[in-house]
Amino acid sequence: MHVQVGRTEPRIWTKPLRELTRETSLGFEVIDFASQILGVTLYPWQKWLLIHALELLADGSYRFRRVVVLVARQNGKTLLASVLTAWWLFIDSDRHPDRVPPIKFKVVGTAQNLDIARGPWAGVKAWCDPDPDAGADDLDVIEALQAATMKVYDANGKESIILKSKAHYEVRAAAQARGKPAARVIMDELREQKNWEAWNAVSQTTKSFWSGQLWGFSNAGTPRAVVLQAQRKAGRESIAEWEQYVESGIMSAEAFANEHDISIGIFEWSAAEGLPKDDVEGILQANPSIGYGGITVATCLSDARSMPEGDYRTEVLCQWVSALVVPDVDQEAWTKSADGPEFDEAGEVTYEGSLVSSTSPLVVGVDTSADRQMTYVAIAGDTDDGRIHVEVVAMRAGMLWTVPYVVALCQQNGTTFVAVQARGCGASDFVEPLNKAGLTVIEIQGTALGSSCGRTLDRIRDRKVAHRGQPILDMAASGAVTKKLGEVRVWDRDGSMPIDAAPLVAVSNALYGLENLPEVEEQGPSPYESRGLMVV
Repeated sequence: MHVQVGRTEPRIWTKPLRELTRETSLGFEVIDFASQILGVTLYPWQKWLLIHALELLADGSYRFRRVVVLVARQNGKTLLASVLTAWWLFIDSDRHPDRVPPIKFKVVGTAQNLDIARGPWAGVKAWCDPDPDAGADDLDVIEALQAATMKVYDANGKESIILKSKAHYEVRAAAQARGKPAARVIMDELREQKNWEAWNAVSQTTKSFWSGQLWGFSNAGTPRAVVLQAQRKAGRESIAEWEQYVESGIMSAEAFANEHDISIGIFEWSAAEGLPKDDVEGILQANPSIGYGGITVATCLSDARSMPEGDYRTEVLCQWVSALVVPDVDQEAWTKSADGPEFDEAGEVTYEGSLVSSTSPLVVGVDTSADRQMTYVAIAGDTDDGRIHVEVVAMRAGMLWTVPYVVALCQQNGTTFVAVQARGCGASDFVEPLNKAGLTVIEIQGTALGSSCGRTLDRIRDRKVAHRGQPILDMAASGAVTKKLGEVRVWDRDGSMPIDAAPLVAVSNALYGLENLPEVEEQGPSPYESRGLMVV
């Protein structure tokens, strides 16, 4: 029976400057070390990666100062990192004592949290610990490595392995990784770095070393994975330059190396964009360990049926997606509840006129994005067919414009009702000035937050909502998610990022206010009887 195997060669990768042999790559030496010393037989893709990523320049230094590896989860990244780190520590640390003496040779393993950073470290510890823990598997210990090791420190936050040569290996959480220069760095789960603090601190530590090298491992990320996104972009731009100049025949590889940055290598096993999630070729391309380990095409196809699609594409297909969240809004119901566009005499789309009943009160909803960069004003009113019409009528940067705008909007449309979250968000700043302006503020807080969110989701699902086909509102509905707050679920602005949920929250506030009107004097005429949609 034919056994399906994963693809050894990555879909995206940096080409070598010359033929890779034992003289031009130290990857062959690592493979021998794994097999002959550690007793580890690497998968074909792991061997391929080591040979290509450990390419040497003419002076014996590493070509790549940064190596970025992307591959789907559970394909053997941790074992590969352990093998590479052990080889660095026990073999490579003594290779050029005139340039980098062992006492200055430090390997740093880091990740967004210490547990992940400890993964490769634990493998090296098991091979070399001269004083293994009681109950440790004696079969893991490699006597030659054990004999070369002076001490292993396993205290939480101070994990390190020190050799008799004084070369050493330590692990740190990314937030605590700033420190003295390191000859080699392993950074795991690059996708978890949402800002530049850890990268800027750690990536600089190898700069002062001759032939310093940093490896970053990850699977695909989202737009919030700013560090991984930037490294991937730089690697792909380098590949594009190579293709433009070398593969086209304009320049030789040597000339290209003299005039371009060749120090970043990217090696990405991923499914091509646009493939169906059950495409077998895509699965094999993203999972190079299929056929050699426990992963099979069948297990991946099972995941395709049982996992949220965003998670599956990121974790199993190593594809970049706009977000790792499944929106709480019923997408089919939302799409079908959009009001069709109206057309003027020239055939241009227009939204003049109103879908709100002439007998309906109007409620204005306000919300501000999680980063306080944008504010949105929405309205809600009953329709003649028994639904609730909602739309965003204004959006602008910042917050200072909002109160004067809302006051003018209410005056022009004969309403005083404004619904806004009263605590725990940027928009709560509007409550006091709106009250002082004489408007009837419907303060949404406590259990009402859950009611506002739940009512909106229920009305959308039950086709009780009508809305304008507005891109900003459609985008919010496509990615907004909720979170648990006590016993209720509320809108999660931060969790919805990079989608800005605030337009939908503003609509949700207005809808809740419409269904919970306080007792006040009778309202004036319905909105839009004498004017069209106000969009500022």
